[in-house]
Amino acid sequence: METVTGNGEPLRLTELERELSGPDAAAALAKYDAVLVGLEERLKKAFSAGLPPDEYVRCERLKEANVVARKILRLAMAR
Repeated sequence: METVTGNGEPLRLTELERELSGPDAAAALAKYDAVLVGLEERLKKAFSAGLPPDEYVRCERLKEANVVARKILRLAMAR
């Protein structure tokens, strides 16, 4: 059975989805999570060093997006 989108086209998996559902899923999760952990560490350093107000707001949004991305990775593995 093929899943179709709202416009009738078949739904295509992204490379990330393929990796997370493949035989090396745990390694793929670790690889992508390491990238997000690295971003989290850089954001922590930026916050502790002090940011101008406009940069602070942008970095705060990026921090929230990073948390969501890590949760989505884990949810993708829970299937």
